[in-house]
Amino acid sequence: MLQRTVADLRALAHPLRLRMMELFAESPKTTKQVAELLGQPPTRLYHHVAALERSGLLVLKEKRQNRGAVEKWYVGIAQQIRAAGPKKQNRAARRAVAATVLEQAKQELLSAPTGGVEPALLARVVVAVPRAKIPAIRKRLFDTVQSLRSQTPRGAGKGVERDCERWAVTVAFAPVAPPGS
Repeated sequence: MLQRTVADLRALAHPLRLRMMELFAESPKTTKQVAELLGQPPTRLYHHVAALERSGLLVLKEKRQNRGAVEKWYVGIAQQIRAAGPKKQNRAARRAVAATVLEQAKQELLSAPTGGVEPALLARVVVAVPRAKIPAIRKRLFDTVQSLRSQTPRGAGKGVERDCERWAVTVAFAPVAPPGS
């Protein structure tokens, strides 16, 4: 896990940049490969790649010659990012990133293909638990997400991704405001 400044988190508050970082964090990719996965023209992504690289969230891993052009392969520096810095600024940055993540999840659910072998799963439950158990629940959820991530094959560009289907998991564990507040 990597601690980032509020400015870095704001760079991720853009939905396209957040999705790009998810893809670059999976394995090294070129901007063109990410553009294809997102269904976007590569020219739309170059500005975002530059912003992510400036913030240090994206790193140039290597350059390769390909038919007279130079391909730049980037990698995300972390698959998980945590805010660091003044609490008040962190709150605003976290809210912006949370809004982006939840909006992305909403769009994925609304545009999910219907009639597939496995339908999308959506669940929400509000639980009342003793405060002392909250850290254990957070850890269990975190470990579950880590376990899912460890099952993701690495090695883009080597045929691994062709046999895979992309699914997104969004988990939110947050206190619920009392009714009427």
